[in-house]
Amino acid sequence: MDTIMEKEMSFEQLLRDFEPMIHHLLHKYGIVDAEKEFYQEGSIALWRAWQTYDQEKGKFSTYAYFSIQKAFFTLMRKEKNVQKRKEKYATYTDGDSLVCYNQLPFDPYLLAAIEKKLSANQMKWFTGYILHQQTNKQIARQENVTENAVKNWARLAKPKIKQILGQRV
Repeated sequence: MDTIMEKEMSFEQLLRDFEPMIHHLLHKYGIVDAEKEFYQEGSIALWRAWQTYDQEKGKFSTYAYFSIQKAFFTLMRKEKNVQKRKEKYATYTDGDSLVCYNQLPFDPYLLAAIEKKLSANQMKWFTGYILHQQTNKQIARQENVTENAVKNWARLAKPKIKQILGQRV
C-alpha cells in the first residue's frame, strides 16, 4: 500500500482504503461525530498527507495516521476553546436579564426626531435609561459624572420628549 503514493492512485480510492483508519481514530478518542465534522477533517488531513508525502521519510500509512490524529486534536482544541468562551460569557450574563436590543419595538423615525431635539448629554440619558434600561447611577458611573448631573439631563430631556410625542399623536 505504501508504494501507491505515486500520484497515479485517485484520492477517492485512497480515501476508501484509509477510511477505516479515520473511523478507528474517531473510536479511539471517543468522538461522537453526528455532523461528520471530524470525518471531514480527517478526510482533508488525509488529502494533505497525500499531497505532501515524501517516500524518503517513511511509510505513508504512518504519516497519514499522524496527520489525521493531529487534525482531530486541533479540532478538539478549537471546540474546547469555543466552549470555554461560551461558559465565560455565561458567567457575565444572567439568562433572565438578557435583552435583544436589535428587536426593540422602537420607531427609528421617532428615535431620529428625539436625537434632533435632545442635547448630547440628554441623549446619553435617553439611550441609557430608556433604550438600555440602566439606572441613573449606572449612567453616571459610565459617563464619569455625578448622579445629579444625569438626573438634570433627564429633567431637561423629558419635556422635549413629551413635546415630540404630543406632535405624533
